[in-house]
Amino acid sequence: MYNKPVHLLFIKELGRLLIEFNNCGDDQVKDIIHQDIFLLRDALHLTAIE
Repeated sequence: MYNKPVHLLFIKELGRLLIEFNNCGDDQVKDIIHQDIFLLRDALHLTAIE
């Protein structure tokens, strides 16, 4: 079932992660943020199609 508040929360978190990724200077941390972005992208996809 589509849950708009959860979907919007995921979008907000994705924006925060993108900002952190762009401002990060540590390659290891950047890799972790990159993984989180892809996981959140998948979660967004799942909440959009339910």
